Amino acid sequence: MSSYYERKILSVLKKHRDGLTTVNIAKEADISKTTALKYLASLRAEGKIDFIEVGPAKLWRIKEAEKPKKRRRAPASKLEKLNALLEDFKEITGVDGLAVLDSDGFTISADLPPDIDPKKLGGLMALLIRAGMRSVDAANLKSLEGIIVEGGGGRIVAHSKGKVMVIAFSKPDKPLGTIRVEIEEFADKINEILK
Repeated sequence: MSSYYERKILSVLKKHRDGLTTVNIAKEADISKTTALKYLASLRAEGKIDFIEVGPAKLWRIKEAEKPKKRRRAPASKLEKLNALLEDFKEITGVDGLAVLDSDGFTISADLPPDIDPKKLGGLMALLIRAGMRSVDAANLKSLEGIIVEGGGGRIVAHSKGKVMVIAFSKPDKPLGTIRVEIEEFADKINEILK
């Protein structure tokens, strides 16, 4: 069953068979661009819509019904599903990089900025986690759920849930609230895939 926002977006796209940009969809549906991106990614994952790239913009359209294929593709592997989730998360939040680590600090999957070495990421996160755990203990908090490190050039947002830690790298102009909300949902989805 489609959500309220998905129905609004589909309604707008049905009126514009040639497609619309994300900004135009958001305007016509009277929703924020962030909300539009989230639900566009969801609708695309469900196979209801798709986009074509026109210069730097994406032109979203309702997906045309395809003729049934004789052979079906095998279900996507866990890694393919995980990588698709990473791509969707980056598109929704606008982060520059994203990584998923296991509970031992080993990188499971990553789409990082070119200046970040995935192998060194585990060591960096181990340091952040130790510092975060000391802070949690000193403040008598229950458990470490997340860490946010801000610098002049951007921030690192880490969220721990279940068997994984998700780390997002963003510029300072990206909305932290959106990243925090989405990273929690993202961690839940990853744990579900890795079951």
